[in-house]
Amino acid sequence: MIRWDDYWAQYSISPAEQWLIEQRDEILSKYIDSIKSRKKRVIEIGCGFGSNIRLINSKYDNVETHALDFSSKAIEIISEEIGNTYVADCRDTKLPDNHFDIVYSAGLLEHFRNERPIVREFRRIIKKGGYVITFVPAKYSLWQVYQAMHLGNWIHGYEKAYSTDALKYIMESEGLGTIEITGIDPFSIPGFIIKLTGRKLDFPLGYSPVKSGYTEICIVSKKT
Repeated sequence: MIRWDDYWAQYSISPAEQWLIEQRDEILSKYIDSIKSRKKRVIEIGCGFGSNIRLINSKYDNVETHALDFSSKAIEIISEEIGNTYVADCRDTKLPDNHFDIVYSAGLLEHFRNERPIVREFRRIIKKGGYVITFVPAKYSLWQVYQAMHLGNWIHGYEKAYSTDALKYIMESEGLGTIEITGIDPFSIPGFIIKLTGRKLDFPLGYSPVKSGYTEICIVSKKT
């Protein structure tokens, strides 16, 4: 069983991970920019090292950033940059109802056999008209081959992958309407090349003809 405090204490960002962070940021920024409030509240649930919430915090003067994780070490590290931090269970955050403009997670849902209580909590704390943005591993990619090669000894413990249809069904069955579904890193090929070369490159391969053929898929949902 992974000890997340130990994992975040020694974590460093690889070039491939940095590229994924930048891809996620494009999606997050699009929806942050679409919110008309003078002051916008954005929270990352299951923040870990908090790469994307740190980036948002550095880019926007009109965004109040928040971060939550079960790991006290992760929160200790990120609180050096993010003022509003919480050590809590993502299924029961104790945060106020209808409080945030955007709630997002990256690499969270897949670690739970039942992700519905987390999605329910997202819906509770998001404002009416606010966005829930979720990044999870996609079902059909080289990343799944890489994970299978570990023969059950995956460093991150239990982890599932999603099809776009399955992810949409989970969100909509918990009362969140689908706005957009997109993917990052088609078939894991760009990410694999970055890992191999250690260099970020421009990739002509921008999308997958298979809906779930990415390293990550992202669903943007809205509370109506």
